[in-house]
Amino acid sequence: MHFIPDETKVNAKLFVETLLPELVQDCRSVLPSGFIVQEDGAPAHTAKLAQDWIATNCSEFIGKDEWPPNSPDFNLLDSLQVISTQAGEHL
Repeated sequence: MHFIPDETKVNAKLFVETLLPELVQDCRSVLPSGFIVQEDGAPAHTAKLAQDWIATNCSEFIGKDEWPPNSPDFNLLDSLQVISTQAGEHL
């Protein structure tokens, strides 16, 4: 997990120069047999600079045009967020 200051705007340049290399390095350490990179629709993630960097540096990559943009059926994190929100309502 990597933290950035609260007021920092994550643009494609910051994402590619700072966050992505650390993320990929961590993934290679934790998952030496391989991993698949998939990003959400955040502008920093869908920028050409970021998409090109990931395609060049990651062997398994689901590009922004290959993934449904707003489908909870395909995005586990969105589904987990809904489940955790619903569970919190019952506490």
